[in-house]
Amino acid sequence: MDSWTLEEEILRSIRQWYFILGLIILGAISGYLISYALPAPYRASADLYVGIDVVRVNEMEFLIRIAKTEPLNLDDYKNWQLKQVSDVIKLDLVLDETLKKLRGLDPYWLDVSSNDFRKSIDIYWYDTGIWRLEVLNSDRDLAEQGAQAWLDTGHEKISEYLIISEKAFLIDSDLQILKDLISRQKSQINLTEAFLDSSQEWLSTFDSLHQGEVIPGELLDELESWILVYRTRGDLWQVPMGEYPTNDQTVEFYQSWLDGARLDAQTVMTESTIQSDLLILERDEILPKYHQALNDSLGLSANIVLEMNSSKLDVTQLRSPSTNAIAGAGFGLLGWLVFAVLRITGKKDVQN
Repeated sequence: MDSWTLEEEILRSIRQWYFILGLIILGAISGYLISYALPAPYRASADLYVGIDVVRVNEMEFLIRIAKTEPLNLDDYKNWQLKQVSDVIKLDLVLDETLKKLRGLDPYWLDVSSNDFRKSIDIYWYDTGIWRLEVLNSDRDLAEQGAQAWLDTGHEKISEYLIISEKAFLIDSDLQILKDLISRQKSQINLTEAFLDSSQEWLSTFDSLHQGEVIPGELLDELESWILVYRTRGDLWQVPMGEYPTNDQTVEFYQSWLDGARLDAQTVMTESTIQSDLLILERDEILPKYHQALNDSLGLSANIVLEMNSSKLDVTQLRSPSTNAIAGAGFGLLGWLVFAVLRITGKKDVQN
């Protein structure tokens, strides 16, 4: 009996090229026929540009109530806003309105529920820029209808919310002004309060000196350095210097001047406290309107930029007949390889 070698068996299998070619052709034909018996769904894609202007965002402390978690920086704020846009596009309200439009175009959509439609859609986005809305359907025209209607409805609804957010934007501007005014009044209060506290020490120092004597030069330099601290903020209260004594005047003149300055500081502090309370009250009256506007706009910022792509929708079949044919040919070739390995293994066992 002839001896068996693996090399000869492999060469013998390869020489049967007609058998290999037949399997490949059979696989290609099978894949092609399957693509018509079980056609792959069509995917319609629509592009939507979403951007955000972060030059001036809404004040973070007022947004926490809507955002649930505090935006820590501009990136967090941007990502939260983009997530809001994505959620709005997939709202039941948007999908129901989309189906309402579709049912006026084709009877097919009459039997499609919101849940069914939700399962056939998807949205792809990573950051600002071009977002892709996709709809799957076994019919090419229906897939295109679904994508276009979803894009139109989503754009309309978000645009409506952005109009509402303009109102929140205007209220936010008023809140910014109030915040600055409140901050200034608080700075004024802190400054005059610090002056009143530290000036009390100087009154004690003056009491310890002889009233009819001139203040020593070293102590006078220290007094003038202290006064300078309360004359550096041009936008806030400053120590009045109109009646400030000359260097050759006695302690009693300095004490009288300081009493007058303290009275002026006390008056300013009282007025600033009243103004601050009024401004805080005004802010607290505005905040509920601001939060309501944010709720009505679903937290969307007026800084969001939204544009639809005017070009025609992209509609492709997930697996074309040619793709199925190539896959079938690959399976045919794989079938031959399995068959060849089994045959070679079997002959080797018999030889042994």
